Amino acid sequence: MQTKILGRIALAIALLSSLPAAALASAAGAGQDRLQEAARLISEQKFGEAREILEALLASAGEHALPETYYQLTLCYLKQREWKKAEKTLQAFRRSSPENVSGVYLEGYLLFSTGRYEESLKVMEPLVARNPEHAASHKVIGLDQFMLERMELAEAELKRATVLAPEDADAHYYLGRIYFSRNNVPSAVAAFQRAAELDASSVKTFNHLGQTYEALVQYPAARAAYLRAIELEKQQAEKSEWPYFNLGALCLKEGRAAEAVDYLQQALSRHPAWSEGKAKLAMALVSLGRQPEALSLFEEAVRLDARNAEARYQYARLLTQMGKQDEAERQLLLFEKQQKP
Repeated sequence: MQTKILGRIALAIALLSSLPAAALASAAGAGQDRLQEAARLISEQKFGEAREILEALLASAGEHALPETYYQLTLCYLKQREWKKAEKTLQAFRRSSPENVSGVYLEGYLLFSTGRYEESLKVMEPLVARNPEHAASHKVIGLDQFMLERMELAEAELKRATVLAPEDADAHYYLGRIYFSRNNVPSAVAAFQRAAELDASSVKTFNHLGQTYEALVQYPAARAAYLRAIELEKQQAEKSEWPYFNLGALCLKEGRAAEAVDYLQQALSRHPAWSEGKAKLAMALVSLGRQPEALSLFEEAVRLDARNAEARYQYARLLTQMGKQDEAERQLLLFEKQQKP
């Protein structure tokens, strides 16, 4: 990636031929050195440090900023999920290099990242038609189709992405997601295993690998995968409730309610206002005979998400056990209404 970024710097400088010679020499000197440093930081995933350099370059260069500055800043903003800033710098880069393949790709990627899947397809599909070997574009098209629930099209595109870029861990991960959603669990396991081989630090990969093992009733393997995801999550800045929740749910399934409570509480510490998490923790507390605590959690769960039918049903069951029949019947009626088409 760094080589490609650095290669575009020379092109970016050439695009500034209209500047006076002295200004061009200055930009090509200090500016290029700083861009090379930012490129190195980006290749090392140090997006915050790269961003500081690039924002300073942009502030000092003003309208004479190299196009590569906008491109690299867009990468940083995308990685940091600052979509509006990414859109602004990407527009500046596209104005200077409208036919640049990387710029077109980033536009489609940004549209996907902000939930504009149909718009993303309108950008990506022509790009792939002109550049059929562009693996990353096939991957984004596959993700667009996945989000639009066009599973066959999504699977075909993600398979193509893994063929064109066999070392792309994300492509294998998302292909595994497709397989799992289509109940092709053995293929999902293989895809997630390959993704884990390529990126041994991915929390989401080990979490989903655990889910596939669980679907195959291979509970020890599922537990090991969830524990690995939790270990990795603790080491990383970005937090995720999912491995804790999934391991807690597995413990509950296996009759280890006390252990389930611990993991589910950790899940809720990462996502406090989570209806599903509160309902699952309540179920574990019921198993331990801690009905009053469970009752309060079920109340919160249905308040947070009135459509959570499982929470409402379990809430009604607990109310019945505790002799609160009137409220139990009311909750059951609400549950039955939710089940009607």
